[in-house]
Amino acid sequence: MAKKEENNLDELYGEDYKTALRLANEIFPKFSSVVKSIIYFGSSSRKKAARGDIDVLIIFNDANVISDKDFKMYFSKKVDEAVKKVDERLHVNVVTLTVFFENLINAEPVVMNVLRDGVALIDTGFFAPLKILLLKGKLKPSAEAILNSAARVDAHTIMSKLNLLSAFQELYLSMLDAAQATIMAYGAVAPSPEKVPDLLKGIKIPASQITNFRKMQLVFKKVEHRELNKMTGKEYDAYKKKAESFNKLMEAKLRKKI
Repeated sequence: MAKKEENNLDELYGEDYKTALRLANEIFPKFSSVVKSIIYFGSSSRKKAARGDIDVLIIFNDANVISDKDFKMYFSKKVDEAVKKVDERLHVNVVTLTVFFENLINAEPVVMNVLRDGVALIDTGFFAPLKILLLKGKLKPSAEAILNSAARVDAHTIMSKLNLLSAFQELYLSMLDAAQATIMAYGAVAPSPEKVPDLLKGIKIPASQITNFRKMQLVFKKVEHRELNKMTGKEYDAYKKKAESFNKLMEAKLRKKI
């Protein structure tokens, strides 16, 4: 890449681009025989003012080292070392050439986005032509890619519901930890979960807060026993308020003792 072009890219993409380029220059000279491209992509490649993660994709030619596990481990170690040396905001994804082309053939959205928005820091001659083909409309999604994307809709919806249940469980566990810590601070041995409400009475916790704890505990058991398998966002928000209120009170009581 000519120096003038590099300067233009520096101006266009800002400091994060320069950081990604430093990483590429750390890695490529040592692994030029296996690295096909190093791509700067993600949100920081779409705007100048970005100080979050810096996404970099390394496309690794696995044809020559397909079964060499020791080499792959060595490569990963050197990438990690380079990230620590340059900037730990760098988030590096390593994908094999075969997987990249498999996803390209199926026109997977993630690969299409990398081609569309990504900027080649290092390119041995295949990323740029593919990018041009995409911009010319020559890379079109296959029927398989369309069906794969459609098939993931239900899976994501199910996971979103499960994640709400998992998030609720974390809310309850935060209340349990807060209650047990406070009870211990007031001189009792850490109680089992079912004993917590009675011991909260002993340290003069308001009845309304103990009732909230009991309700959360009951819902937690239903989730744990799979009697409850869905939760709305509105319900989760209500539980979150109960947990925050309870934990705030526990913190206040705890501070009086430590």
